[in-house]
Parts: sequence; structure tokens; C-alpha cells
Amino acid sequence: MESPIAVFKLIILYMLDRAGGPIAMPQISAFLLENGYTDFNSLFNTYASIVANGFVTSKEEGDKTFLTITEEGRNALRYFGSEISKETCRQIEEFLRDNGREIRNDEDIIAEYYRSTYGGYMAHLVVRDKREPMLEISLSVPDEESAKAVTAGWKDKSADIYRMILEQLY
Repeated sequence: MESPIAVFKLIILYMLDRAGGPIAMPQISAFLLENGYTDFNSLFNTYASIVANGFVTSKEEGDKTFLTITEEGRNALRYFGSEISKETCRQIEEFLRDNGREIRNDEDIIAEYYRSTYGGYMAHLVVRDKREPMLEISLSVPDEESAKAVTAGWKDKSADIYRMILEQLY
């Protein structure tokens, strides 16, 4: 198992295993691309392959797709994990340590919108802690542009909005 694609797969599996939970594909992609492990075209073929082979599951939430390692993926990692260099493992550990908060926020702060049956759009905004909803807001907006603006601002402002709501209620 020495092809570059096989090593990319193992790097993704190792990252998911070490993270201990789902990671959004853009986070994984950023690590692989920034460190020169792969190019953009190979990356999406690799994602498709590891999902098709049952090594990971993918789940769409809002505008993000999250990957989670499966037991089959863990078995493959146990068997072939020695193909990943110690330097690559160190880079992954450092990436997870440096980006842990952002990785968790990707999973815990959800913003999506959809066309309402009443004509406008609905923005669905969620803040979770350990996958449990702490705050959910469904906000009616007049058009898609407004829906995009609301969902884009949610990631940066959700903590302040949550805090403000608690202050007003207590």
C-alpha cells in the first residue's frame, strides 16, 4: 500500500480517528491541500472512494458535509497505519490541536436556509453543545439574499446572540 491515494485515505482516517468525532470536509481538505499532500481533483476522488468502501460515513448538515470514521475504517487504519510517516502524524496532531475549537464549531454551529411554503425563506439556526441543541431559531426572511446573509452571520455572532438571549431571560 504505497500509492499516494492510499496514503491520502490513511491520513484522512487517522485524522478522523484522532479527532474522536466528525470533521467537516473543508477542514480535512485544508490540511491536505495546505501541506501539499494532494491536489484538488484527487481529493474528491479520495473522499468518494473512502465513503464507497465504507471506511467513513458522510452526513450533510447545513452547508457542510461531515465525515466520521467507521469500524471498517479503524480496522484499515490498524492494518495499514504504519504507512503514515511519523512527521505526517505529528502534523495531524498539531493541526487538530491548533484547530480544535474551529472543528468543534463546525459541528456545533449550524446555519441553513430553505424556501418556505409561505413564499419567503426560512433560516434555521442552531447552537449545540456535544450534539445537544442549546438554541434553535427559525427565522422567516423575505428573500434568498436575506437568508444567505443571516446564515453567513450566524457562525460569527451566535455566541453573542445566545448570551444576549440568556441575559434578557434571566
